Amino acid sequence: MNEERLIRKLAERARMETPPQVEVASRVMAILRARCDENVAPEGPLVWVAAFSAAVAVPMALLAFSVWKTWMDPLVGIFINGPWGIL
Repeated sequence: MNEERLIRKLAERARMETPPQVEVASRVMAILRARCDENVAPEGPLVWVAAFSAAVAVPMALLAFSVWKTWMDPLVGIFINGPWGIL
């Protein structure tokens, strides 16, 4: 039991101590900002890829909608496309 008392005394003493005041937030934020500035990827190529994708996707969507309408009602496709619509 003697060891238990010693540990309890040490714990009481440790609770009475005040922890040191350490201000690290400003330094940490400065490091994070510096890393963010280093890792910035150029947006130019991504914008061009997105614009090209949209330019290709819109006509393909219109074509797909036209084909879908024709497949849903083949008779309308024959009238719209003329005699070559059967092919």
